[in-house]
Amino acid sequence: CLSTRPGETGMDVTSRCTLGDPNKLPEGVPQPARMPYVSDKHPRQTLEVINLLRKHRELCDVVLVVGAKKIYAHRVILSACSPYFRAMFTGELAESRQTEVVIRDIDERAMELLIDFSYTSQITVEEGNVQTLLPAACLLQLAEIQEACCEFLKRQLDPSNCLGIRAFADTHSCRELLRIADKFTQHNFQENRGYLYAVGGQDGVSCLNIVERYDPKENKWTRVASMSTRRLGVAVAVLGGFLYAVGGSDGTSPLNTVERYNPQENRWHTIAPMGTRRKHLGCAVYQDMIYAVGGRDDTTELSSAERYNPRTNQWSPVVAMTSRRSGVGLAVVNGQLMAVGGFDGTTYLKTIEVFDPDANTWRLYGGMNYRRLGGGVGVIKMTHCESHIW
Repeated sequence: CLSTRPGETGMDVTSRCTLGDPNKLPEGVPQPARMPYVSDKHPRQTLEVINLLRKHRELCDVVLVVGAKKIYAHRVILSACSPYFRAMFTGELAESRQTEVVIRDIDERAMELLIDFSYTSQITVEEGNVQTLLPAACLLQLAEIQEACCEFLKRQLDPSNCLGIRAFADTHSCRELLRIADKFTQHNFQENRGYLYAVGGQDGVSCLNIVERYDPKENKWTRVASMSTRRLGVAVAVLGGFLYAVGGSDGTSPLNTVERYNPQENRWHTIAPMGTRRKHLGCAVYQDMIYAVGGRDDTTELSSAERYNPRTNQWSPVVAMTSRRSGVGLAVVNGQLMAVGGFDGTTYLKTIEVFDPDANTWRLYGGMNYRRLGGGVGVIKMTHCESHIW
């Protein structure tokens, strides 16, 4: 409580009642007023300003050269976040005196993300960057990001990738991820029994709705439930344990209809149709959605694309490719959706396009050695966790 001195109307904030206070000062000694204060905003606001300085290249005292990329930064921030940089800038290494420092054996984009994290405390780990982000975090000794990458990979474990993730964890000495991957493999590997499905097509006389399944363990083909519609030039995809048959032609006209096969029930169910009729299209699963691209409608080859969200049972348009592509191959390689080859109505193509979901654009990505229409594409995941398209 506050007290007032006799004859004064104001409050004397330097003295207070101390009744019952074991730390009471001797009589007549004023108690100084104190109010400890800790700001929750200060660290965040300080980082925001320092990051703004970096973006404007103000007070930067080092430039990191990673491949063709130059990244401006402040030594004190890098040293505070990374033991690797602290040893580099505070020791007797030549880099401690250089204004431009070349960093080798690290991905440009991964370095950008890690420097951004140092200034913002924010980063997004995803399928498309985790394989470069984790090695970069290991090099810079950013333990927090290593843990985040390992946690992401734990959540991605399934019978089709557990051996690749295990090898990746072993390469980068991620003991906990290695332990989890080992445990997952032991529990699931023998339980995973895959089948190969042959869907629709043509037998030389008519279009087919017949579906067969190959069991590699028994080396045997078995007929399963037929589709409700005959489909030639149909595309297929697997998502959420279901087999999807997308578009195609019934022998008379291109289709926009889509069917989904439930292997537990041995039944096909019709789901929402595409916005465009397509035969000889490309189809793949990317970021938990089915993408249908290119193909041909009643009159011409298509460059348009759309995607299916199984949670809403809806198709929505995606930005068109740069080229019309009928008979195009579509696959996901190292987190990137690639459209391969096809026919644009005039020329057989060997070019490849990659879809960028953040920019909502397609960009050219080199080309094959040979032009291909209707070429089959497949992805093989190698033991070092990198994928190749064939």
